[in-house]
Amino acid sequence: MLRIVLGFLSLLLSAPTHAQGLPKLRAAYTSIAIQMTPLYLMKELDLPRKHGLDAEMLYVPVSSRAIQAALAGEINFLTSGGVANINANMAGADFIGLTATLNTFTFKILSQPEIREVSALKGKRVGISRLGGASDFSIRYALDRWGLMPDRDVAVLQIGGEPELAAALQGKAIDAAVISEPFATLSQKAGANLLYDLSNLGVPYTLHGIGTRKSFVREHRDIVLRFMRAYLEGIYLFKTNKDLSLNTLKKYTRLDDISVTQTAYDEYSKRLIRNVPYPNPEGIQTIIDQLAKSRAQAKRLNPNDFIDPTILKEIEESGFVKRLYGQ
Repeated sequence: MLRIVLGFLSLLLSAPTHAQGLPKLRAAYTSIAIQMTPLYLMKELDLPRKHGLDAEMLYVPVSSRAIQAALAGEINFLTSGGVANINANMAGADFIGLTATLNTFTFKILSQPEIREVSALKGKRVGISRLGGASDFSIRYALDRWGLMPDRDVAVLQIGGEPELAAALQGKAIDAAVISEPFATLSQKAGANLLYDLSNLGVPYTLHGIGTRKSFVREHRDIVLRFMRAYLEGIYLFKTNKDLSLNTLKKYTRLDDISVTQTAYDEYSKRLIRNVPYPNPEGIQTIIDQLAKSRAQAKRLNPNDFIDPTILKEIEESGFVKRLYGQ
């Protein structure tokens, strides 16, 4: 299915067009999870059009695939864990992070009921979404912190998206899974044990930011500003309209248990997603330091080369955010 979508997109112009007076663009969200809700709201309410854009919002599973599509000129914006952008740039790409919607690990490790301590993961199978992605980075960082070696002491297995991880855990195909909300709570209700909440590590980490290519910012800055205003409005609606957010999340996750989505909403709306989600070099530095343990060239990287806070700064200084929140 993904090949069909990308094949169709490749027939379109890579740069935004201006049919019917509005610039056309394409943006990809890369997982089905609570932190993507501002983007779902953008899509459902067509917020980009309110800001003068004709935007097609696509689901492209896994950030590495979205990056490939962006490099091919098939999409203009994408959500991505910082690690995927850095890996791409080390191979010659020019991605830049415009936001850091989440600034620490937010995944939770859910395990079979008999696994009660992180040390008990030794010799076990832990599921992640995709190798090289954010869940992969998170579990490898945590295992290293706990004195366990990934792929030697603990098997790290690529399973798929959040629904697939939850199903694999429930079916006992894996011993533990690295899952975000609301599927973490869903797994708990199905009998899994919450082994560890990785946000408790307190590690600065850039997760689920919106990124684009440096060349796109340089050539289409006004379009970038408009798109980011729409995204900030999506965050505003997420934080201030619970009913709308829960109904939207229910549609995209296909979960009917309202208690599951409410738990996720309460956690993310209050504690994790900020009104103005500036990217920060500290979160990128965590990624660089971990990559440098196995790739010497990473030691020379400057975290500021991977982020561009000027877009959000320009929007905030214009008073747009204060007007949104009635301040």
